[in-house]
Amino acid sequence: MATENRTESGAGSAGVFPSDGVTLARFDRPTGTGTTLMVVSDPHLSATAHGTLKMYHRAKQRFQMAVADAHRLDVDAFVVAGDLTKAGTDRERALARDLLGIAPRPTVTVPGNHDVTPAGETGFDSGEEFATWQGASSYPQSHPLDSLVVRAFDTTAPAARSGRVGSETLQTLDGERIAAPQIAVMHHPLAAVPRPFRSELAAVDYRVENPASTADVLADSGIELVLTGHLHWPYATEYRGLNVVGAPGCASFPPAYLLVHVSPAGTTVSLVPLAGANGVAEAYEYALDDDLRGSLIQQVVRDGYFGEFPLVDQQTMAPADTPALHSTGTPQ
Repeated sequence: MATENRTESGAGSAGVFPSDGVTLARFDRPTGTGTTLMVVSDPHLSATAHGTLKMYHRAKQRFQMAVADAHRLDVDAFVVAGDLTKAGTDRERALARDLLGIAPRPTVTVPGNHDVTPAGETGFDSGEEFATWQGASSYPQSHPLDSLVVRAFDTTAPAARSGRVGSETLQTLDGERIAAPQIAVMHHPLAAVPRPFRSELAAVDYRVENPASTADVLADSGIELVLTGHLHWPYATEYRGLNVVGAPGCASFPPAYLLVHVSPAGTTVSLVPLAGANGVAEAYEYALDDDLRGSLIQQVVRDGYFGEFPLVDQQTMAPADTPALHSTGTPQ
C-alpha cells in the first residue's frame, strides 16, 4: 500500500477521528512554566512482521514520524510508554536503539511486557544522553524538566499475569516528597479503562496489581498525573486523587501520539494523528478483525467517541500557549 499524505482531510472509513488532532483532557494539575512532552506508546517495532491490530508493518514509519514531529515541535522531552519492540529480540532491540538514537533529548523510556525476554530480563543499555531500560534495578528514574519532574517506573512482572510496581519501589516512594510537580510514566494501566471497554476487559489482567494501594502511594509522594500505555486506546480519567491518561498505540487505531503541555493554568493533553485518511482507514480495518476489541472499537467509533473530547475538563479555559495540535511532517 502506498504511503499516505498526513495532510489529507477526513479519516477514511473511521470518519470521526479528527485529522488535525483533538484535546483529550484538560487537567487543573500539574501546573508549570510551559513544558511540553511528546508521549509515544506501543510501537511494537519489528523488521519483518505484518498486520494485526498492532499494525506491525507501519510501526517503524509511525515511530519515525513521531520523532520528526518531536524535533519540529521542539518538545522538552520524548517519552516512550513501553512495548517499544514486538518481542524483545536482538534484531528488534537494535532497530529500537537506532530510532531512539535520533529522538530528541532528553528521551525517557519505560519497558513494556513485550520488551521482556523469556528469561524475564530487559536488555537495553543506558546511553549517556538518554535513558533506556536495563532491568528493574534501574527504576524508578527521576528526570527533572524545567519546573516539573518525570518519574519513570518499570511495571513488567514476567512471573505475574499483569503488571506491578514493585514493593521496594513503593516503599521508597512512601513518604518521599519532591517539591516540584510530578508526572509518572508506566506501561501498565493504573485505572480501569472507561466503558464500554471496561466490561469486555473485566477478565483480562491489564492493570497493575493492587491498583488502589499503588495509586495511593503515588499520590502521597506528590505525583499528580500518570501516563500509561498497553491498551492501545486513548482515554483520560481520574482515579484516587490522580489524573490518569492512557496513550494510544502509535501505529494501531487510532495511530497517534500525545502532546502533554504543562502550563500555569494546568495540563492539556492532545491526541495528534500519525496518519492521514488512508492510514487511519487501514488501521481501522485491521482493528475490526481483532477478536477481543474489534466490535467494541466499531461501536465506540459509531457512537462518536472522538466527538466527546475532552473526556476530562477541569480547567475554566484552555491555556493560551498550548502548542498547535495538527501534525504536518512528511511520512518517511
